Amino acid sequence: MASAKSVTGTVVHRLTRWGTASVIIGGALALFPRTRAFGVQTLMWGAIDAGLAAFTRRQQNVPKKRMLRRILLVNSALDVGYAATGGHLAARTPSFGGRLSPADARGHGLAIVIQGAALFIIDLTAARRL
Repeated sequence: MASAKSVTGTVVHRLTRWGTASVIIGGALALFPRTRAFGVQTLMWGAIDAGLAAFTRRQQNVPKKRMLRRILLVNSALDVGYAATGGHLAARTPSFGGRLSPADARGHGLAIVIQGAALFIIDLTAARRL
């Protein structure tokens, strides 16, 4: 069993790498009309992930093991919800009152599935280390 401090450091490191990669790849894909929806969604999730990692890195107090494990398990459950929501968006392709084309809905949905799955792996792996 690892310490709460080492697990937090690992999560911050992985979230920083994932967020940075998502911003770069999402930004590149957002430049092309065919992949714009996927790219924008990926870029936005990456920016949030990197921001959360930066905020957590600056915190001086690390939660106790039990609380950190609980936070990570709740986050894992939310990650499953994100992936399911993305799957629904990709499969059902709602138009949201004509504001979204079926291709854009698929792009946004697939990006959300990938982000939810990656965050699930990061969170659950960390929770298992505690």
